[in-house]
Amino acid sequence: MMTYPYCMPDRGPDEILALCAKTRDAFLLSEVLEQAGERRDIPGTAALLWPLFTTLDLVTERIPGDLRLWKKAPSPPRTLSAEERSRMEAFFRRPELPPVIADGIHEYIHAKTGKSWNDPSVLVKIKKAIVSQKDAYWREGEKKQITYQKGYSVLGYLAYQAPVYILQAEHLLYDLALAGLLKQSMRVLDLGCGPGVVPLAIADFLGRIGGCSADIYTIEQSEEFIEAYRFISCIVNPGKGPVTLRPPLQADLRTLPLHDLPPSLDLLVFQNVFNEMTGLTPEEKGRLVQDYAKALSADGCILLVEPADMVNSMELRRVAHHAAGPGLSLHAPCQFLWNTPCTPDNCWSFVEKPPIRAPDLMEALASGDEGYRYRNTDIKYSYALLRKVPPSRPRGIPLSAREFARLSTLARHLNRRINVAAVVMSGNLGDQRTSVFRICDGTTRKPVYAILPAYHLSDTNKMLLSIPYATIAAFHSVLVRFNPKYHAYNLLVTRESRVGPLSAIRAGEGTRRPRSRKKKG
Repeated sequence: MMTYPYCMPDRGPDEILALCAKTRDAFLLSEVLEQAGERRDIPGTAALLWPLFTTLDLVTERIPGDLRLWKKAPSPPRTLSAEERSRMEAFFRRPELPPVIADGIHEYIHAKTGKSWNDPSVLVKIKKAIVSQKDAYWREGEKKQITYQKGYSVLGYLAYQAPVYILQAEHLLYDLALAGLLKQSMRVLDLGCGPGVVPLAIADFLGRIGGCSADIYTIEQSEEFIEAYRFISCIVNPGKGPVTLRPPLQADLRTLPLHDLPPSLDLLVFQNVFNEMTGLTPEEKGRLVQDYAKALSADGCILLVEPADMVNSMELRRVAHHAAGPGLSLHAPCQFLWNTPCTPDNCWSFVEKPPIRAPDLMEALASGDEGYRYRNTDIKYSYALLRKVPPSRPRGIPLSAREFARLSTLARHLNRRINVAAVVMSGNLGDQRTSVFRICDGTTRKPVYAILPAYHLSDTNKMLLSIPYATIAAFHSVLVRFNPKYHAYNLLVTRESRVGPLSAIRAGEGTRRPRSRKKKG
Protein backbone atom coordinates (compact mmCIF):
# COMPACT_ATOMS: atom_id res chain seq x y z
CA MET A 1 0.00 0.00 0.00
CA MET A 2 1.26 3.48 -0.86
CA THR A 3 1.35 5.79 2.17
CA TYR A 4 1.85 9.50 2.51
CA PRO A 5 3.06 11.08 5.75
CA TYR A 6 0.59 13.96 5.45
CA CYS A 7 -2.47 11.69 5.16
CA MET A 8 -4.19 10.51 8.32
CA PRO A 9 -6.49 7.46 8.32
CA ASP A 10 -9.30 9.25 10.18
CA ARG A 11 -9.79 11.79 7.42
CA GLY A 12 -12.65 11.43 4.95
CA PRO A 13 -12.29 11.41 1.15
CA ASP A 14 -13.23 15.10 0.92
CA GLU A 15 -10.43 16.12 3.30
CA ILE A 16 -7.90 13.88 1.55
CA LEU A 17 -8.98 15.31 -1.80
CA ALA A 18 -8.46 18.89 -0.58
CA LEU A 19 -5.03 18.00 0.83
CA CYS A 20 -3.92 16.29 -2.36
CA ALA A 21 -5.11 19.27 -4.40
CA LYS A 22 -2.80 21.52 -2.35
CA THR A 23 0.28 19.34 -2.31
CA ARG A 24 0.38 17.24 -5.47
CA ASP A 25 0.61 18.08 -9.17
CA ALA A 26 -1.59 15.13 -10.16
CA PHE A 27 -3.17 12.15 -8.42
CA LEU A 28 -5.78 9.40 -8.84
CA LEU A 29 -9.15 9.19 -7.16
CA SER A 30 -8.30 5.63 -6.12
CA GLU A 31 -5.39 7.05 -4.13
CA VAL A 32 -7.75 9.38 -2.30
CA LEU A 33 -9.96 6.44 -1.33
CA GLU A 34 -6.96 4.37 -0.32
CA GLN A 35 -5.67 7.04 2.03
CA ALA A 36 -9.16 7.50 3.48
CA GLY A 37 -9.30 3.80 4.16
CA GLU A 38 -12.56 3.38 2.25
CA ARG A 39 -13.67 0.88 -0.34
CA ARG A 40 -16.00 2.62 -2.78
CA ASP A 41 -16.52 2.43 -6.49
CA ILE A 42 -14.78 5.13 -8.51
CA PRO A 43 -17.86 6.41 -10.46
CA GLY A 44 -19.95 6.70 -7.29
CA THR A 45 -17.20 8.49 -5.43
CA ALA A 46 -16.60 10.85 -8.36
CA ALA A 47 -20.30 11.75 -8.39
CA LEU A 48 -20.25 12.35 -4.64
CA LEU A 49 -17.12 14.52 -4.68
CA TRP A 50 -17.92 16.30 -7.97
CA PRO A 51 -18.92 19.65 -6.38
CA LEU A 52 -15.49 19.83 -4.72
CA PHE A 53 -13.62 19.43 -8.02
CA THR A 54 -14.58 22.95 -9.12
CA THR A 55 -14.27 24.40 -5.61
CA LEU A 56 -10.66 23.12 -5.52
CA ASP A 57 -10.07 24.21 -9.16
CA LEU A 58 -9.34 20.66 -10.28
CA VAL A 59 -9.44 19.21 -13.78
CA THR A 60 -10.38 15.56 -14.33
CA GLU A 61 -9.73 12.89 -16.92
CA ARG A 62 -11.30 9.46 -17.00
CA ILE A 63 -8.83 6.63 -17.41
CA PRO A 64 -9.56 2.87 -17.39
CA GLY A 65 -10.94 2.03 -13.95
CA ASP A 66 -10.00 5.35 -12.36
CA LEU A 67 -10.15 9.14 -12.45
CA ARG A 68 -7.05 11.30 -12.80
CA LEU A 69 -7.11 14.76 -11.20
CA TRP A 70 -4.79 17.75 -11.36
CA LYS A 71 -4.84 21.44 -10.53
CA LYS A 72 -5.98 23.72 -13.34
CA ALA A 73 -3.16 26.02 -14.37
CA PRO A 74 -3.94 29.72 -13.85
CA SER A 75 -4.38 31.67 -17.06
CA PRO A 76 -4.06 35.45 -17.55
CA PRO A 77 -6.59 37.38 -19.63
CA ARG A 78 -6.04 37.71 -23.37
CA THR A 79 -5.94 41.46 -23.91
CA LEU A 80 -6.12 42.82 -27.44
CA SER A 81 -3.69 45.35 -28.85
CA ALA A 82 -4.87 48.43 -30.72
CA GLU A 83 -3.89 46.77 -34.02
CA GLU A 84 -5.83 43.61 -33.13
CA ARG A 85 -8.92 45.63 -32.17
CA SER A 86 -8.70 47.56 -35.42
CA ARG A 87 -8.46 44.31 -37.40
CA MET A 88 -11.45 42.79 -35.61
CA GLU A 89 -13.54 45.95 -36.04
CA ALA A 90 -12.83 45.88 -39.77
CA PHE A 91 -14.01 42.25 -39.93
CA PHE A 92 -17.20 43.02 -38.03
CA ARG A 93 -18.06 45.98 -40.25
CA ARG A 94 -18.51 43.56 -43.18
CA PRO A 95 -18.83 40.13 -41.56
CA GLU A 96 -19.14 36.94 -43.54
CA LEU A 97 -19.22 33.24 -42.76
CA PRO A 98 -15.61 31.97 -42.74
CA PRO A 99 -14.98 30.12 -46.03
CA VAL A 100 -13.70 26.99 -44.28
CA ILE A 101 -17.01 26.70 -42.36
CA ALA A 102 -19.04 27.32 -45.53
CA ASP A 103 -17.03 24.60 -47.28
CA GLY A 104 -17.62 22.25 -44.36
CA ILE A 105 -21.38 22.79 -44.65
CA HIS A 106 -21.25 22.17 -48.41
CA GLU A 107 -19.31 18.94 -47.91
CA TYR A 108 -21.72 17.75 -45.23
CA ILE A 109 -24.68 18.32 -47.57
CA HIS A 110 -22.92 16.25 -50.23
CA ALA A 111 -22.11 13.49 -47.73
CA LYS A 112 -25.67 13.46 -46.42
CA THR A 113 -27.54 13.59 -49.73
CA GLY A 114 -25.06 12.20 -52.24
CA LYS A 115 -25.60 15.38 -54.30
CA SER A 116 -23.93 18.76 -54.62
CA TRP A 117 -25.02 21.47 -52.17
CA ASN A 118 -26.45 23.54 -55.05
CA ASP A 119 -28.34 20.68 -56.74
CA PRO A 120 -31.88 21.99 -57.47
CA SER A 121 -33.58 19.02 -55.82
CA VAL A 122 -31.50 19.51 -52.65
CA LEU A 123 -32.28 23.23 -52.54
CA VAL A 124 -36.03 22.54 -52.83
CA LYS A 125 -35.95 20.19 -49.84
CA ILE A 126 -33.84 22.60 -47.77
CA LYS A 127 -36.37 25.35 -48.53
CA LYS A 128 -39.20 23.16 -47.25
CA ALA A 129 -37.25 22.44 -44.08
CA ILE A 130 -36.64 26.16 -43.49
CA VAL A 131 -40.32 27.02 -43.93
CA SER A 132 -41.30 24.23 -41.55
CA GLN A 133 -38.82 25.38 -38.89
CA LYS A 134 -39.94 29.00 -39.12
CA ASP A 135 -43.57 27.95 -38.80
CA ALA A 136 -42.81 25.89 -35.68
CA TYR A 137 -40.67 28.64 -34.17
CA TRP A 138 -43.41 31.27 -34.19
CA ARG A 139 -45.94 29.08 -32.44
CA GLU A 140 -46.59 29.80 -28.79
CA GLY A 141 -46.74 27.62 -25.69
CA GLU A 142 -47.04 23.86 -26.01
CA LYS A 143 -47.70 24.17 -29.75
CA LYS A 144 -44.09 25.26 -30.21
CA GLN A 145 -42.29 21.99 -30.87
CA ILE A 146 -38.94 22.37 -32.64
CA THR A 147 -37.06 19.17 -33.39
CA TYR A 148 -33.99 18.30 -35.42
CA GLN A 149 -34.44 14.57 -35.90
CA LYS A 150 -34.34 14.46 -39.70
CA GLY A 151 -31.44 15.16 -42.02
CA TYR A 152 -33.05 18.00 -43.95
CA SER A 153 -34.13 19.84 -40.77
CA VAL A 154 -30.43 20.01 -39.85
CA LEU A 155 -29.50 21.12 -43.39
CA GLY A 156 -32.14 23.84 -43.17
CA TYR A 157 -30.66 25.03 -39.87
CA LEU A 158 -27.14 25.06 -41.34
CA ALA A 159 -28.32 27.06 -44.34
CA TYR A 160 -30.58 29.58 -42.63
CA GLN A 161 -29.70 29.92 -38.92
CA ALA A 162 -26.08 28.86 -38.49
CA PRO A 163 -24.33 31.67 -40.46
CA VAL A 164 -25.87 34.43 -38.34
CA TYR A 165 -25.48 32.49 -35.08
CA ILE A 166 -21.76 31.85 -35.74
CA LEU A 167 -21.03 35.53 -36.34
CA GLN A 168 -23.23 36.43 -33.37
CA ALA A 169 -21.08 34.21 -31.14
CA GLU A 170 -17.93 35.88 -32.48
CA HIS A 171 -19.32 39.30 -31.51
CA LEU A 172 -19.90 38.02 -27.97
CA LEU A 173 -16.37 36.59 -27.76
CA TYR A 174 -15.01 39.94 -28.90
CA ASP A 175 -17.00 41.70 -26.18
CA LEU A 176 -15.53 39.32 -23.59
CA ALA A 177 -12.04 40.09 -24.88
CA LEU A 178 -12.64 43.86 -24.68
CA ALA A 179 -13.89 43.44 -21.11
CA GLY A 180 -10.77 41.46 -20.13
CA LEU A 181 -12.80 38.28 -19.57
CA LEU A 182 -11.27 36.13 -22.31
CA LYS A 183 -8.45 33.96 -20.98
CA GLN A 184 -5.33 32.83 -22.81
CA SER A 185 -6.33 29.27 -21.94
CA MET A 186 -10.01 28.41 -21.49
CA ARG A 187 -12.22 25.48 -20.61
CA VAL A 188 -15.58 25.98 -22.32
CA LEU A 189 -18.93 24.16 -22.13
CA ASP A 190 -21.49 24.81 -24.87
CA LEU A 191 -24.92 23.65 -23.72
CA GLY A 192 -27.22 22.69 -26.58
CA CYS A 193 -24.49 23.03 -29.18
CA GLY A 194 -26.62 22.10 -32.20
CA PRO A 195 -24.36 21.49 -35.22
CA GLY A 196 -21.45 23.15 -33.38
CA VAL A 197 -22.21 26.84 -33.88
CA VAL A 198 -20.39 28.13 -30.78
CA PRO A 199 -17.35 25.77 -31.01
CA LEU A 200 -16.90 26.69 -34.68
CA ALA A 201 -17.15 30.38 -33.79
CA ILE A 202 -14.56 29.99 -31.02
CA ALA A 203 -12.17 28.15 -33.35
CA ASP A 204 -12.49 30.90 -35.97
CA PHE A 205 -12.25 33.77 -33.49
CA LEU A 206 -9.19 32.42 -31.67
CA GLY A 207 -7.59 31.75 -35.04
CA ARG A 208 -8.10 35.42 -35.90
CA ILE A 209 -6.59 36.89 -32.74
CA GLY A 210 -4.04 34.19 -31.87
CA GLY A 211 -2.47 33.81 -28.44
CA CYS A 212 -5.34 31.72 -27.05
CA SER A 213 -6.23 28.08 -26.60
CA ALA A 214 -9.54 26.47 -25.71
CA ASP A 215 -10.69 23.06 -24.53
CA ILE A 216 -14.34 22.85 -25.64
CA TYR A 217 -16.95 20.45 -24.26
CA THR A 218 -20.45 20.22 -25.71
CA ILE A 219 -23.86 18.79 -24.87
CA GLU A 220 -26.57 18.15 -27.46
CA GLN A 221 -29.71 16.04 -27.49
CA SER A 222 -30.20 15.60 -31.25
CA GLU A 223 -28.23 12.77 -32.83
CA GLU A 224 -28.55 14.45 -36.25
CA PHE A 225 -27.00 17.65 -34.90
CA ILE A 226 -24.16 15.71 -33.31
CA GLU A 227 -23.46 13.97 -36.62
CA ALA A 228 -23.28 17.33 -38.43
CA TYR A 229 -21.06 18.83 -35.72
CA ARG A 230 -18.60 15.95 -35.86
CA PHE A 231 -18.38 16.07 -39.66
CA ILE A 232 -17.98 19.85 -40.03
CA SER A 233 -15.64 20.25 -37.05
CA CYS A 234 -13.22 17.70 -38.53
CA ILE A 235 -12.91 19.96 -41.59
CA VAL A 236 -12.79 23.28 -39.73
CA ASN A 237 -10.63 22.14 -36.82
CA PRO A 238 -8.68 18.97 -37.70
CA GLY A 239 -7.01 18.91 -34.28
CA LYS A 240 -3.73 20.65 -35.02
CA GLY A 241 -4.60 24.14 -33.78
CA PRO A 242 -5.07 25.76 -30.37
CA VAL A 243 -8.67 24.51 -30.03
CA THR A 244 -9.49 21.03 -28.74
CA LEU A 245 -13.04 19.88 -29.52
CA ARG A 246 -14.10 17.14 -27.11
CA PRO A 247 -16.60 14.52 -28.32
CA PRO A 248 -20.16 15.83 -27.77
CA LEU A 249 -22.18 14.35 -24.93
CA GLN A 250 -25.67 13.36 -26.07
CA ALA A 251 -28.08 14.30 -23.29
CA ASP A 252 -31.12 16.39 -22.33
CA LEU A 253 -29.99 19.51 -20.46
CA ARG A 254 -33.02 19.25 -18.18
CA THR A 255 -32.16 15.77 -16.88
CA LEU A 256 -28.39 15.44 -17.27
CA PRO A 257 -26.70 14.47 -13.94
CA LEU A 258 -24.43 17.34 -12.94
CA HIS A 259 -21.53 15.02 -12.11
CA ASP A 260 -21.30 14.22 -15.83
CA LEU A 261 -20.10 17.78 -16.44
CA PRO A 262 -16.42 18.69 -16.67
CA PRO A 263 -15.42 20.77 -13.62
CA SER A 264 -13.58 24.09 -13.32
CA LEU A 265 -14.99 25.71 -16.45
CA ASP A 266 -14.11 29.23 -17.58
CA LEU A 267 -17.09 29.81 -19.87
CA LEU A 268 -20.58 28.33 -20.09
CA VAL A 269 -22.71 29.24 -23.12
CA PHE A 270 -26.48 28.84 -23.48
CA GLN A 271 -27.05 30.17 -27.01
CA ASN A 272 -30.58 29.87 -28.45
CA VAL A 273 -31.47 27.10 -26.03
CA PHE A 274 -34.15 28.40 -23.67
CA ASN A 275 -36.64 29.43 -26.36
CA GLU A 276 -36.94 25.73 -27.30
CA MET A 277 -37.53 24.60 -23.68
CA THR A 278 -41.26 25.28 -23.89
CA GLY A 279 -42.13 23.15 -20.88
CA LEU A 280 -40.13 25.21 -18.35
CA THR A 281 -41.00 28.52 -16.70
CA PRO A 282 -38.45 31.37 -16.55
CA GLU A 283 -37.92 30.57 -12.88
CA GLU A 284 -37.16 26.92 -13.70
CA LYS A 285 -34.77 27.96 -16.45
CA GLY A 286 -33.05 30.29 -13.99
CA ARG A 287 -32.60 27.42 -11.54
CA LEU A 288 -31.14 25.34 -14.39
CA VAL A 289 -28.52 28.05 -14.95
CA GLN A 290 -27.73 28.04 -11.24
CA ASP A 291 -27.27 24.27 -11.29
CA TYR A 292 -24.85 24.36 -14.22
CA ALA A 293 -22.99 27.25 -12.58
CA LYS A 294 -21.72 24.73 -10.02
CA ALA A 295 -19.19 23.68 -12.67
CA LEU A 296 -18.02 27.29 -13.20
CA SER A 297 -14.67 28.45 -11.83
CA ALA A 298 -14.69 31.38 -9.42
CA ASP A 299 -13.60 33.83 -12.14
CA GLY A 300 -15.60 32.28 -15.00
CA CYS A 301 -18.47 33.62 -17.10
CA ILE A 302 -21.92 32.44 -18.21
CA LEU A 303 -23.47 33.73 -21.43
CA LEU A 304 -27.21 33.48 -22.02
CA VAL A 305 -28.17 34.37 -25.60
CA GLU A 306 -31.60 34.43 -27.24
CA PRO A 307 -33.22 35.85 -30.41
CA ALA A 308 -34.17 39.54 -30.39
CA ASP A 309 -37.93 39.10 -30.93
CA MET A 310 -40.01 40.57 -28.11
CA VAL A 311 -41.25 37.29 -26.56
CA ASN A 312 -37.85 35.59 -26.29
CA SER A 313 -35.93 38.73 -25.47
CA MET A 314 -38.24 39.60 -22.60
CA GLU A 315 -38.16 36.04 -21.31
CA LEU A 316 -34.36 36.08 -21.33
CA ARG A 317 -34.42 39.03 -18.92
CA ARG A 318 -36.70 37.06 -16.60
CA VAL A 319 -34.48 33.96 -16.82
CA ALA A 320 -31.38 36.04 -16.00
CA HIS A 321 -33.28 37.70 -13.13
CA HIS A 322 -34.10 34.30 -11.62
CA ALA A 323 -30.59 32.96 -12.25
CA ALA A 324 -28.94 35.88 -10.45
CA GLY A 325 -28.80 35.75 -6.68
CA PRO A 326 -26.43 34.63 -3.95
CA GLY A 327 -23.32 33.30 -5.66
CA LEU A 328 -24.22 34.45 -9.19
CA SER A 329 -24.35 38.11 -10.29
CA LEU A 330 -25.65 39.79 -13.43
CA HIS A 331 -22.87 41.83 -15.07
CA ALA A 332 -24.25 42.89 -18.45
CA PRO A 333 -25.99 44.41 -20.23
CA CYS A 334 -28.02 45.52 -17.18
CA GLN A 335 -26.37 47.75 -14.59
CA PHE A 336 -28.24 48.88 -11.51
CA LEU A 337 -27.13 52.47 -11.15
CA TRP A 338 -28.92 53.01 -7.84
CA ASN A 339 -28.05 49.57 -6.42
CA THR A 340 -31.71 48.58 -6.44
CA PRO A 341 -32.97 45.36 -8.06
CA CYS A 342 -35.20 45.69 -11.11
CA THR A 343 -38.33 43.81 -12.16
CA PRO A 344 -37.77 42.84 -15.82
CA ASP A 345 -41.35 41.83 -16.60
CA ASN A 346 -41.61 43.97 -19.74
CA CYS A 347 -37.96 44.64 -20.61
CA TRP A 348 -37.34 44.29 -24.34
CA SER A 349 -33.66 44.91 -25.02
CA PHE A 350 -31.43 43.61 -27.79
CA VAL A 351 -28.21 44.22 -29.70
CA GLU A 352 -28.08 44.92 -33.42
CA LYS A 353 -24.89 44.48 -35.43
CA PRO A 354 -24.07 44.98 -39.13
CA PRO A 355 -25.67 42.26 -41.30
CA ILE A 356 -23.57 39.44 -42.67
CA ARG A 357 -22.92 38.83 -46.34
CA ALA A 358 -25.21 36.01 -47.45
CA PRO A 359 -23.17 32.80 -48.01
CA ASP A 360 -23.36 31.08 -51.40
CA LEU A 361 -25.82 28.48 -50.11
CA MET A 362 -28.17 31.16 -48.80
CA GLU A 363 -27.88 33.10 -52.07
CA ALA A 364 -28.81 29.95 -54.01
CA LEU A 365 -31.88 29.41 -51.80
CA ALA A 366 -32.96 33.05 -52.16
CA SER A 367 -32.52 33.22 -55.95
CA GLY A 368 -36.01 32.00 -56.81
CA ASP A 369 -39.52 33.22 -56.04
CA GLU A 370 -40.10 34.64 -52.56
CA GLY A 371 -36.36 34.62 -51.97
CA TYR A 372 -36.73 36.82 -48.90
CA ARG A 373 -38.09 33.81 -47.01
CA TYR A 374 -34.70 32.11 -47.20
CA ARG A 375 -32.43 35.10 -46.60
CA ASN A 376 -31.34 35.58 -42.99
CA THR A 377 -28.50 38.06 -42.60
CA ASP A 378 -29.54 40.36 -39.74
CA ILE A 379 -27.59 40.00 -36.50
CA LYS A 380 -29.95 40.89 -33.66
CA TYR A 381 -29.82 39.15 -30.30
CA SER A 382 -30.44 39.52 -26.59
CA TYR A 383 -27.86 38.39 -24.07
CA ALA A 384 -27.00 38.33 -20.39
CA LEU A 385 -23.58 37.89 -18.77
CA LEU A 386 -23.44 36.34 -15.31
CA ARG A 387 -20.44 35.70 -13.07
CA LYS A 388 -19.77 34.37 -9.59
CA VAL A 389 -17.85 37.52 -8.62
CA PRO A 390 -19.90 40.68 -7.94
CA PRO A 391 -19.63 43.39 -10.62
CA SER A 392 -17.18 46.22 -9.99
CA ARG A 393 -19.10 49.47 -9.88
CA PRO A 394 -17.97 52.46 -11.97
CA ARG A 395 -17.01 55.60 -10.09
CA GLY A 396 -20.07 57.37 -8.73
CA ILE A 397 -22.33 54.29 -8.57
CA PRO A 398 -24.77 54.36 -6.83
CA LEU A 399 -25.71 57.73 -8.31
CA SER A 400 -26.32 60.88 -6.35
CA ALA A 401 -29.91 62.14 -6.09
CA ARG A 402 -28.52 65.69 -6.12
CA GLU A 403 -27.05 65.08 -9.55
CA PHE A 404 -29.55 62.82 -11.34
CA ALA A 405 -33.22 61.87 -11.16
CA ARG A 406 -34.22 58.22 -11.00
CA LEU A 407 -36.22 57.02 -13.98
CA SER A 408 -38.80 55.69 -11.51
CA THR A 409 -39.60 59.33 -10.55
CA LEU A 410 -40.31 60.63 -14.08
CA ALA A 411 -44.01 61.09 -13.27
CA ARG A 412 -42.98 63.93 -10.93
CA HIS A 413 -41.03 65.70 -13.66
CA LEU A 414 -43.49 65.73 -16.58
CA ASN A 415 -42.87 68.66 -18.94
CA ARG A 416 -39.70 69.57 -17.07
CA ARG A 417 -36.04 69.42 -18.01
CA ILE A 418 -34.01 67.07 -15.87
CA ASN A 419 -30.68 65.26 -15.69
CA VAL A 420 -30.66 61.45 -15.72
CA ALA A 421 -28.09 58.70 -16.09
CA ALA A 422 -29.04 55.38 -17.65
CA VAL A 423 -27.69 52.39 -19.54
CA VAL A 424 -28.27 52.45 -23.31
CA MET A 425 -30.25 49.22 -23.85
CA SER A 426 -30.81 49.25 -27.62
CA GLY A 427 -29.47 50.40 -30.92
CA ASN A 428 -31.30 53.13 -32.80
CA LEU A 429 -34.94 52.04 -32.97
CA GLY A 430 -36.02 55.09 -34.95
CA ASP A 431 -35.60 56.32 -38.50
CA GLN A 432 -33.81 59.11 -40.40
CA ARG A 433 -36.08 61.76 -38.93
CA THR A 434 -36.00 60.66 -35.28
CA SER A 435 -33.49 58.56 -33.35
CA VAL A 436 -34.93 56.43 -30.53
CA PHE A 437 -32.99 54.53 -27.85
CA ARG A 438 -34.26 52.36 -25.01
CA ILE A 439 -32.61 53.34 -21.70
CA CYS A 440 -32.79 51.98 -18.15
CA ASP A 441 -31.27 52.68 -14.74
CA GLY A 442 -32.76 49.65 -12.98
CA THR A 443 -35.51 51.54 -11.14
CA THR A 444 -38.35 52.00 -13.62
CA ARG A 445 -41.23 49.64 -14.31
CA LYS A 446 -42.35 51.51 -17.44
CA PRO A 447 -40.27 51.65 -20.65
CA VAL A 448 -38.18 54.79 -21.08
CA TYR A 449 -36.84 56.05 -24.41
CA ALA A 450 -34.39 58.81 -25.32
CA ILE A 451 -35.77 60.66 -28.36
CA LEU A 452 -33.51 62.77 -30.58
CA PRO A 453 -35.22 64.44 -33.57
CA ALA A 454 -32.88 65.16 -36.48
CA TYR A 455 -33.63 68.91 -36.30
CA HIS A 456 -32.37 68.95 -32.69
CA LEU A 457 -29.04 67.27 -33.49
CA SER A 458 -26.13 69.34 -32.15
CA ASP A 459 -22.49 69.09 -31.13
CA THR A 460 -23.52 68.56 -27.50
CA ASN A 461 -25.93 65.66 -28.06
CA LYS A 462 -24.79 63.88 -31.25
CA MET A 463 -22.69 61.43 -29.23
CA LEU A 464 -25.93 59.62 -28.37
CA LEU A 465 -25.89 58.18 -31.90
CA SER A 466 -22.59 56.36 -31.29
CA ILE A 467 -22.74 55.31 -27.63
CA PRO A 468 -22.26 51.52 -27.53
CA TYR A 469 -24.96 49.20 -26.27
CA ALA A 470 -24.80 48.55 -22.48
CA THR A 471 -22.86 51.78 -21.84
CA ILE A 472 -23.87 54.16 -19.02
CA ALA A 473 -24.81 57.52 -20.52
CA ALA A 474 -25.54 60.87 -18.90
CA PHE A 475 -28.42 62.97 -20.23
CA HIS A 476 -28.35 66.62 -19.15
CA SER A 477 -31.34 68.93 -19.66
CA VAL A 478 -33.74 66.50 -21.36
CA LEU A 479 -37.49 67.17 -21.45
CA VAL A 480 -39.80 64.57 -19.86
CA ARG A 481 -42.87 63.45 -21.82
CA PHE A 482 -45.33 60.58 -21.38
CA ASN A 483 -46.67 58.52 -24.28
CA PRO A 484 -50.08 57.12 -23.20
CA LYS A 485 -50.40 55.00 -26.34
CA TYR A 486 -47.41 52.86 -25.34
CA HIS A 487 -47.46 53.54 -21.58
CA ALA A 488 -43.88 54.74 -21.85
CA TYR A 489 -41.84 57.80 -20.95
CA ASN A 490 -39.92 59.75 -23.58
CA LEU A 491 -36.94 61.94 -22.73
CA LEU A 492 -36.71 64.52 -25.49
CA VAL A 493 -33.12 65.38 -26.35
CA THR A 494 -32.95 68.91 -27.78
CA ARG A 495 -30.22 71.30 -28.93
CA GLU A 496 -29.98 72.43 -25.31
CA SER A 497 -29.31 68.89 -24.08
CA ARG A 498 -25.90 67.37 -23.42
CA VAL A 499 -25.43 63.61 -23.87
CA GLY A 500 -22.43 61.31 -23.64
CA PRO A 501 -20.91 58.37 -21.77
CA LEU A 502 -21.11 59.07 -18.05
CA SER A 503 -17.39 58.45 -17.56
CA ALA A 504 -16.43 60.89 -20.32
CA ILE A 505 -18.78 63.63 -19.14
CA ARG A 506 -17.60 63.33 -15.55
CA ALA A 507 -13.98 63.48 -16.64
CA GLY A 508 -14.55 66.83 -18.34
CA GLU A 509 -17.13 68.27 -16.00
CA GLY A 510 -16.23 71.13 -13.68
CA THR A 511 -19.58 72.13 -12.25
CA ARG A 512 -22.89 70.44 -11.70
CA ARG A 513 -26.05 71.42 -13.48
CA PRO A 514 -29.46 71.60 -11.80
CA ARG A 515 -31.19 68.23 -11.60
CA SER A 516 -34.64 69.47 -12.53
CA ARG A 517 -36.22 72.71 -13.59
CA LYS A 518 -39.48 73.81 -15.12
CA LYS A 519 -39.68 74.26 -18.85
CA LYS A 520 -39.47 77.92 -19.92
CA GLY A 521 -42.45 79.32 -21.73
